[in-house]
Amino acid sequence: MPQSITNKMLTQLLADLGSERRAVSDKNHQIWTHPESGCTLRLPVNKLLEAPRPADLVGVRAHLNLQGHLDEEAFDYFVVEGKLPAHS
Repeated sequence: MPQSITNKMLTQLLADLGSERRAVSDKNHQIWTHPESGCTLRLPVNKLLEAPRPADLVGVRAHLNLQGHLDEEAFDYFVVEGKLPAHS
């Protein structure tokens, strides 16, 4: 999956979709929770201007799709373009 996003853009997407940043775990992971759906994500605390790890993108993509927050096609578009697709 080609990508042009940064860790900062990925975390902003999670916040825009209603997830809340929680404390950093003892394994240096940032915990994100979505209060309405109960979806919880653990992402490593990486440099904000670097690209997310491919495995993290796959995990976030699957969780967002399964919880009904963002379908896989829209997430893939976001990863490549750095923005969500316009809806018509």
